[in-house]
Amino acid sequence: TWVTNYLAGKVAAYKKSQIPPKKNDGPVKVVVGTTFDEIVNDASKDVFIEFYAPWCGHCKALEPIFNELGQRFKGADGVVIAKMDATANDFDRESFEVSGYPSLYLKTAKKGAKPIKYTGGRDLQQMEDFIRQHAKNDLPGGNSGKKKAKKAKKTKKRKVEEDEDDD
Repeated sequence: TWVTNYLAGKVAAYKKSQIPPKKNDGPVKVVVGTTFDEIVNDASKDVFIEFYAPWCGHCKALEPIFNELGQRFKGADGVVIAKMDATANDFDRESFEVSGYPSLYLKTAKKGAKPIKYTGGRDLQQMEDFIRQHAKNDLPGGNSGKKKAKKAKKTKKRKVEEDEDDD
């Protein structure tokens, strides 16, 4: 019976979800409740996701910019640009705190990585720079953040060595 199966842990919890799209190979992946873990929590991918509401004017204004962002990263195997109707699908609301629309997060390619909330401007270049700065995977055109961090570390090391020479 259902009760026996439930008590044995054989009944899956209900998850509010739209039907996954049959074709999902565009520059911006559509995420629904039942595909959230598979797409967003894929530890091999850096996933930049927009949580939106279909009635939200700011979300509608962001859509063409977000589609262009998806085009910019279309050839990057390690990056996924994604969107989810947060009003029609269940997702991990503890890790992804959505208090307004649109809400943007980057889930980096690292097992157990905490999502990074994007609070920058809603323009193409700022979002691209944010992804490049925080992405764990190597990206075509480079990861500006990684290069800056390495350069800063080398400069700091060189400064420490110079200071030690002065002693």
